[in-house]
Amino acid sequence: MSEKILVIDDKREMTWLLQRGLEDEGYRVEIAHDGKEGLRRAFDTRPDLILLDVMMPEMDGWAMLRRLREFSDVPVIMVTAMSEEDDKVQGFDFGADDYLTKPFGMRELKARIRAALRRAALSASEASSLLRFGDLVIDAAARTVTRKGALVDLSPTEYKLLLYLAYNAGRVLSYEQILDHVWGPGYDNSLNNVKLYVMYLRRKIEADPKNPMHIQTQRGVGYCMVKS
Repeated sequence: MSEKILVIDDKREMTWLLQRGLEDEGYRVEIAHDGKEGLRRAFDTRPDLILLDVMMPEMDGWAMLRRLREFSDVPVIMVTAMSEEDDKVQGFDFGADDYLTKPFGMRELKARIRAALRRAALSASEASSLLRFGDLVIDAAARTVTRKGALVDLSPTEYKLLLYLAYNAGRVLSYEQILDHVWGPGYDNSLNNVKLYVMYLRRKIEADPKNPMHIQTQRGVGYCMVKS
């Protein structure tokens, strides 16, 4: 077992207890003590699951979860003392996968973690790894892109951008969503990054980059990958 779990809680005693208990189970554990730090670590370390408290300084769990869901579908279990039904409903509405009220037992937490990881693995196995857009083929499993059978050489950022657009084909993605997913938190004012890399991509995957068929511009909003 080598799954990585990110624990986000401002109570240092709590994070220490969770880290010790989860590492004893064989998990790799990362720690953050507020929502902003947690968001950065979620982007940088790409955990397999997140345990998220609600009441924290800097950025609370609700705000962090909303931001997280703009660039990641990692399973999230809310771990909080807030036990009202409305709190639980809000957590699920914001994209939580499970909700555990403090205090709780480690056996129950570990069981919920195993269940969430199983669901995520099943969902991933059902997802198609081969994406086709006319003469453009993206093989997500092999991390390759071909056009008319020829391999397209993409930088890591170009590939990540293309894959994000492809998985959301037919959906208009805002500049902010693209920045969050591809570059991560902290690039809110880097609109030129998106425009520049879209230009790079078009040069490599479009027959006529000035009249693109695959990546369409939605002026003032963002971009959309056209379904074939």
